[in-house]
Amino acid sequence: MPFHRLRNGKTAPNLVLVGNFGAGNIGDELILAGFLKKIGKELPRAKVCVLAGNPHLVRRFHGVDALPHLPTGWRSFWKSGWLVRRSLSGRGEGWMRSLRKIREADAVIFPGGGLFTDEESFHAILIWGIHLLVARYFWKPVFLLGQSIGPITGIYAQNFTRFCLRKAEWIGVRDSASASELKKLGIPAKKVKLGRDTSFWLVNRIPKTREIKKRGVLKILVSARSFPKIEEEFFAEFGRALDQISERTHARISFAEFGKGDAAVWQKICRHSKHARLWKTLELPESAEGVVRAVNKFDLVIGMRLHSLVAAQLAGTPAIGLAYSRKVKEFAEKSLAVENFSAEKLVEILS
Repeated sequence: MPFHRLRNGKTAPNLVLVGNFGAGNIGDELILAGFLKKIGKELPRAKVCVLAGNPHLVRRFHGVDALPHLPTGWRSFWKSGWLVRRSLSGRGEGWMRSLRKIREADAVIFPGGGLFTDEESFHAILIWGIHLLVARYFWKPVFLLGQSIGPITGIYAQNFTRFCLRKAEWIGVRDSASASELKKLGIPAKKVKLGRDTSFWLVNRIPKTREIKKRGVLKILVSARSFPKIEEEFFAEFGRALDQISERTHARISFAEFGKGDAAVWQKICRHSKHARLWKTLELPESAEGVVRAVNKFDLVIGMRLHSLVAAQLAGTPAIGLAYSRKVKEFAEKSLAVENFSAEKLVEILS
């Protein structure tokens, strides 16, 4: 990341960070925490404001200034009209204050995540594209880093993404597939750099991953999530797989909600299990470092959420990814595709 270009001739630049923060996804909070730690080292006097889904949660979780995203439709445009009116006079936290922050910024940064993809819907691309275009309207330099780009299948999504990303100064991606996606979109190669997820800036050194314990009771942390392409049969098979692991290794299985809605998915898995009554739920701490410490207490992570696997690597905990999306397959050393998942395959990896 070219931090020298963020200074813009100032010792205390105004930086606006944009991402899916405060939305109940632990992974996005790890991304933001890692970037804030790096900024604290590289630009200690920088003034940071985060545009987030829930500014209150971001302020509580990270202790930084936060405002709402810009509106991307009539509903969000008119939502909380009194907040908009208050923001016009400099009070409250309506989106007009967010617009003013972008106009006053020295740079606008997207610190990471899988933002530009239409795997779930085109709306995600629209949200982030509008923020990028507004920043460029005010002639602000835009930097993206730690990104997973694509898959982008829709022709309109591809054209809009191409139009937006060509206006960025610098695009850092966290996997080679994303770099290939940008090449297909015609983004100049000189703008694209292959790097890592910004959450890795949380630690000074990545610890060596421990071996999966072969003796004693295995403490396993599970992360599960829903996704449009996942069939019901997968959740049933996953429940049976955890049963087999429990029976063969006497494992202690815990579940952690790394993203909004994960608890409902876990209940679905438990309905297909004979031993679910023995499984526990772990409430993750409200700090990035606390999440890593919590994951460190386990012997193995079996994760669908990408940042359950990232947290495992930060903690030196072995992990197995359940690849529902390309970004998980690209990241995990050991992974099983959700499409042809079976209990036998998971047990075999542990053997």
